[in-house]
Amino acid sequence: MTIRKSTVLALLVGASVSAMGWKQGPKAEAFSVNGNVPAFKDSIIFLTYGTFDDTKLDSAKVIDGKFSFSGKVQEPVQGMLFSRDYRLRLDLFVDKGTVKVDGTNDDLNVSGSAVVNEYALFNRAIMTNRKWVNTIFTEVYNAKQAGDTARARMMEADGNKYYAYEAEIRKNYIRNHPSSPISARELLMYVNNKTLAECTPMYEALDASVKASLQGQELTRRMELLNKIRTGHKALPFAQTSVDGKKISQETYKGKYVLLEFWASWCGPCRAENPNLRKQVELFGAKGFNVLGVSLDKARDPWVKAIEKDGLTWTQVSDLKGWNNEIAVAYGVKAVPANFLIDPSGTIIAQDLRGEALNQKLKEIFR
Repeated sequence: MTIRKSTVLALLVGASVSAMGWKQGPKAEAFSVNGNVPAFKDSIIFLTYGTFDDTKLDSAKVIDGKFSFSGKVQEPVQGMLFSRDYRLRLDLFVDKGTVKVDGTNDDLNVSGSAVVNEYALFNRAIMTNRKWVNTIFTEVYNAKQAGDTARARMMEADGNKYYAYEAEIRKNYIRNHPSSPISARELLMYVNNKTLAECTPMYEALDASVKASLQGQELTRRMELLNKIRTGHKALPFAQTSVDGKKISQETYKGKYVLLEFWASWCGPCRAENPNLRKQVELFGAKGFNVLGVSLDKARDPWVKAIEKDGLTWTQVSDLKGWNNEIAVAYGVKAVPANFLIDPSGTIIAQDLRGEALNQKLKEIFR
């Protein structure tokens, strides 16, 4: 299958409608989200909206496919409309005034203010690309089932290319729309310790009004934090109580290599990585490699049971505050698993090493 990007590019050209009409308001103003989706048969629908640090959740009754939400926002913010089973799921922007949603469950239209309309065009470009990706990988599956491995490999390469293209759509939008509040949200979701260098010029190019917005301020704080915990910088001080009641701090590992490993009992990928961590401790523990597990659990019982079930022999700490774990907040952890490898001088020398990448790094250190 040969896929061209012309349709997506055309949508992005359409999405170049300026959002300059948006001005950050000093006070919250009323909005409504009114929907008419006749094919939607559930009795309830949900809406999340707000900034990354202040997200609200609301629900509404659905009668004959019609529903309505109301509230207040200080500025245009990201939202998501979804059903209980997520079969209906729509990303949108919520802004003052009326936002209208209509169409079918899998082809919804959104209209409202300039920002709402601009995001709807942008999101349609994203979803068009995703549909192509899904179509390609369905053909990959069918080719494998038919034993046509050559075609499957060719299609899979094509699918991976278009899967990666979504990130390019998002980055191009940010670069081409420095005055849009949408760019602040998109950049906030894209920036991490691996993309910081790439994101810095995009952040610097944002209009002052965007940086001054609530979402812009969140983005600024995120950028500042990521700059503090870059590889090559000194690790931030930390202290927390271990599972057996001892106070553990950065000083505990002074002069030692330690992997600050963020995880949780409910995190499948974290638990899947634990056998590899056990292996690395067995191989390099006697040579000076240490692991400090920082759990983002909220309850002690599942945390302790996971430690025992997974056979974790290294020190474990938690304040049982979930995502608000004080060490996790200090290190800007927004997803788990995540880790920071700190050397004997207290310097971060690597981040997010897993599997063979961790093994190779330790071999390099302890050869």
